[in-house]
Amino acid sequence: MGNALNKEDSLQKTNCRVLVIDDSQIELTVYLNGLGKEFDVSFSVDTRTAWELLHSAPLPDAIILDIMMPNEDGLQLCNRIKETQFIQDVPIIFVSSLTEPSLKAQAFELGGADFIIKPPVMSELIARLRRHIALYRKTKKLESLIFIDPLTHLPNAARFEEVLAIEWARSARYWHHLTLLTIRIDSLDTIRKIAGEDTYFTTIAAVADGLACAGNRPGDLVATLSSNTFAVLLSDCGHDGAIHKANQIMSRFDNGELALPGTHLSCTISYGVAAPAGGGSPEVLLQAINNVMLESQQRGLGKVYAVNGIIGVTE
Repeated sequence: MGNALNKEDSLQKTNCRVLVIDDSQIELTVYLNGLGKEFDVSFSVDTRTAWELLHSAPLPDAIILDIMMPNEDGLQLCNRIKETQFIQDVPIIFVSSLTEPSLKAQAFELGGADFIIKPPVMSELIARLRRHIALYRKTKKLESLIFIDPLTHLPNAARFEEVLAIEWARSARYWHHLTLLTIRIDSLDTIRKIAGEDTYFTTIAAVADGLACAGNRPGDLVATLSSNTFAVLLSDCGHDGAIHKANQIMSRFDNGELALPGTHLSCTISYGVAAPAGGGSPEVLLQAINNVMLESQQRGLGKVYAVNGIIGVTE
């Protein structure tokens, strides 16, 4: 029993963030008075503003979402959240004065974690929030152990493949382009031989830290594929955006921004653009990019190479 209390006290002392989405100013005041002492609470009176808040750091640990909202209802917003990779796991607690069983069923089918009838009893709502946040944080911690590369602190190859499949399906649904860049560091083996293992691993970590901001939009992903290869997945991006991003990355290597003092690094970048709604598969995209990267051995390192055309589009 003592251990349970300690865990509960520990959660209470953490800075748990809750986003409340409700178009009633009176309701928002009630939430502020009831939740403000327990959580760091932010508010939105419409789904557009809520979507903007969700696309800015830091993310909330839980969302309280009214179903009846102007323009776009809470169910529609929930559906959008659950289709967006970087926020889809945040628990959503629906609140509504509507009690039809079919509505509750739809809320849970869309991925809602809980459903509370208005007006909420604050002590009950707080208890449910604490439980959902604890579970959410535990899940994210376990995911970090499984899916995060311990050296670079970026998503590993397993996580990359999972996200690629998710983004492929989402891009197919919304008729978006999907772009993938692979960045191979060409001179790491030389650093390993000359400077030793410690400098070698420190260099990889420094490159990863520098590349982490390459996917600077919500939904983009930067991942570690191997000790000398990284991936940048860009949603809703075509050839123009891909070559712009590739040139940005290449210039950082050319300027020495991603190298340790006294070392020089170069990279080779290959990329491909896909239109998933037109056909193909993540495996086809990966294979095409890998083939181009292999060809770079003969064509020359330190350059940007593109897969011809758009995968999924018949020329």
